[in-house]
Amino acid sequence: MPPQSPTRSRFRITQAFSWRTFILGLAVTAAVFALLIEYPAAWLFLELKISDLRMNARAARPLSHKVVIVALDDKSIAAIGHWPWPRDEMAKFENALASYRPKVIGYDLLFSESDADAAARRQISARMHAAGVADEQIKASLGADNDQLFADAIRAQGSTILGYAFGGHHAAGVSAPIEAGYLTEVMDPPPMAYSLVHQAAGATPGILSADSYLPPIPILNRAASGTAYFDVDGDADGEFRTELTAIKFHGRYCVPFFLAVARAVEDNATLELNLAPAGVQSVMLGATSIPVDEMGRMMVTFHGSAASFPHYSAVDVIEHRIPPDALAGKAVLIGATAKAIGDRAVTPAGPEFPRVEIHANAIENVLTGDFIDRSRDSTVVPERLAALALGIAASFAISYLSASIAFAAVLVMAAGFVLYAQFLLFREGILIEIVLPLGVTIATAGALAIYRYWTEGREKRRLRHAFEHYLHPNVIASVVDNPGGLKLGGDRRVMTILFADIVNYTGLSERTDPAALVALLNEYMTRMTDLILESGGVVDKIRGDGIMAFWNAPMPHPNHARAAIDSALAMLSELAKLRQQDPRFATVDIGVGIATGEAIAGNFGGARRFDYSVIGDTVNLASRLEGLTRQFKVHLLVSKTTFVDAAGAYVARDIGLVKVKGKTNPVPVMEVVARVGESGVAAAFYDQFAAAVAELRSGAGDRARALLEGMRAQYPSDGVVGMYLEKLAGGAPATELVFEFDTK
Repeated sequence: MPPQSPTRSRFRITQAFSWRTFILGLAVTAAVFALLIEYPAAWLFLELKISDLRMNARAARPLSHKVVIVALDDKSIAAIGHWPWPRDEMAKFENALASYRPKVIGYDLLFSESDADAAARRQISARMHAAGVADEQIKASLGADNDQLFADAIRAQGSTILGYAFGGHHAAGVSAPIEAGYLTEVMDPPPMAYSLVHQAAGATPGILSADSYLPPIPILNRAASGTAYFDVDGDADGEFRTELTAIKFHGRYCVPFFLAVARAVEDNATLELNLAPAGVQSVMLGATSIPVDEMGRMMVTFHGSAASFPHYSAVDVIEHRIPPDALAGKAVLIGATAKAIGDRAVTPAGPEFPRVEIHANAIENVLTGDFIDRSRDSTVVPERLAALALGIAASFAISYLSASIAFAAVLVMAAGFVLYAQFLLFREGILIEIVLPLGVTIATAGALAIYRYWTEGREKRRLRHAFEHYLHPNVIASVVDNPGGLKLGGDRRVMTILFADIVNYTGLSERTDPAALVALLNEYMTRMTDLILESGGVVDKIRGDGIMAFWNAPMPHPNHARAAIDSALAMLSELAKLRQQDPRFATVDIGVGIATGEAIAGNFGGARRFDYSVIGDTVNLASRLEGLTRQFKVHLLVSKTTFVDAAGAYVARDIGLVKVKGKTNPVPVMEVVARVGESGVAAAFYDQFAAAVAELRSGAGDRARALLEGMRAQYPSDGVVGMYLEKLAGGAPATELVFEFDTK
């Protein structure tokens, strides 16, 4: 660079153009494109959060007042009882709703199982019929079938839509395992489907598909005016921002719950689905075009935090305590808002957002035309062109302008792009992404971006070091994306806790040389903790022969109950292999207890030294269940909550109610033996046990006792059968046995 003239002003606007700086700026632009073009998790997370802020800056449109929510809230649960309610109560509820003359009723609830009383009634009715009792006498004795009462109320109302769930949805060409209870064939009448489907010639649409579904029970399925799925997908950060407008199942393009309700409000307007080679091209409800992306996802525009829509308590509807015109001519959504039911999700509008309100907002969007277009097909080109233009312009500015002017120019360019993006959002309803363009601009600016990357790298190393002994590498990577996880304190969340101990460890330690015992324990702990970490669990404590682990913290797990059960079964299987391969383990056996429920997870200790752990009643219950494996002579005991939440295909038996030390109320407990289909498992034995317990609970104590005696003759070492017979012999009530233990 030539020397400056002494007479030149000290305030310089330009400098000699530096080709090296310009080329380096282009290289940085290319590097950022290479890094961000596929949206790594951290940048995608940032994009979603910034999009939320931009959306919240929009002025909310006034509500149409066509959508109301009747909630299964805490008040209703307290008045009527825990969910699910008896179907005769649901019939009463449906009739009360009908009296308010709504346009359509939509249940954001699953009715995939028969009413417990109705199922018992059918069993008794079958026995009476087999005994020769006339149908009229049976009906007079037993009264009306609860499911039939609810179905009659739905049919009489005439415009009630019931929801169903798919057994997972996936891209075309991918298959998913079929869960127990889900159907692969379509029940008659079939789910609601699009009236018109237009597919481009030769196109293979990349649309979401499902292999199975969980519909309402047949009697309710036939009574409803239609059934629609209420599956929703979370974004990469776990928040729910979209609704799925179409899922292909059994050759049908099924309609979502929110569109089915909106269609009913619009006097059953035609639903049209247009498919192109890239996927879903458009969705139409009558003359309304609904913007979707290639997977058929519609972005939900939230009208505010929870309870933005009119809410009425279900019990107030039943008791006719709401105004006569409150529901007239409106779409009435029935959903759970009670915290005890837990049908909530994390959304941009709030972390504890009732899922029924997600549907309410989506329906409102359709009825008012308040849409946001987030389709990558329409926004990716302007986004990338803007990023390229900003990268080149920033490179040129820094290469030619003085430092202060270049800095100001970069700020003006970045601010101008953000204002343009907001103009498109406010005026045109188009949400273009801004992280890539701003990322390119900031990175090209130089030292500040380098410093930011360096500090982020140091923070990630600190987090990895803090958790490397407790978490699987994949979980560590997730924690690194959310550094707030290392704050001191705890968060309440639903978790699954596992305790595992070696049976008769004291005897083992007494007859084993200390050095050999340490070697045995190291081998055992390595095998067991590896299995826990591979399942996404966290090994909390290892004390002597005991292991404590948990799932669903610090990062969420999609099915923590199933992961814990599968991990426990894998531990038992691994121990069986060790017994065959290593004579040191010939007499080693373990007991495992698992419980699911609320606990507090976080960092406990001092500001400079703390441990990540969990505390709460669920932890105590899991520990007690592990201890009870000795009492029942079984290997794996889980709380029934865990078993139900896992929703897996297991060979298991319902042991019944167990009152453990420190618990006031008995807890339903299950023994899990293996996965369905595993060789060497006497599944028929557990079916026999279930039949005996069913007889017992129906009051047929003598038949139950006979079945149990036969099972004991066949399997004399089975502890559970022995304990049942001991209870019955001791004069315990024949309908429901409670096993009470005073020891830990």
